[in-house]
Amino acid sequence: MSPTSLLVVEDESIVAMDIKHRAEGLGYRVVGIAASGEDAIKLAREEKPDLVLMDIVLKGEMDGIEAAEVIREEMDIPVVYLTAYSDEKPSAVPSSPGPSVTS
Repeated sequence: MSPTSLLVVEDESIVAMDIKHRAEGLGYRVVGIAASGEDAIKLAREEKPDLVLMDIVLKGEMDGIEAAEVIREEMDIPVVYLTAYSDEKPSAVPSSPGPSVTS
């Protein structure tokens, strides 16, 4: 059985590489790193990962929540949200179906 494949979506390159190395150390196969919502959708279409680790706040026109909605709707790939913002809930939390955000 092949290892679970992950797509990492994080616009801070040092953080993205840290997530990649930690995931690989746990036996996951990281199929790519995207720094924007648009790149995340493109990579998800190309690589079809088993799971997406998605930062909520991204550079560019599309945030992580919007990108996750497209990925879930088009490809039915589960998304786990990551964020460095722990003081408050994001202003736009996705509605069902999908993950919930808790503080």
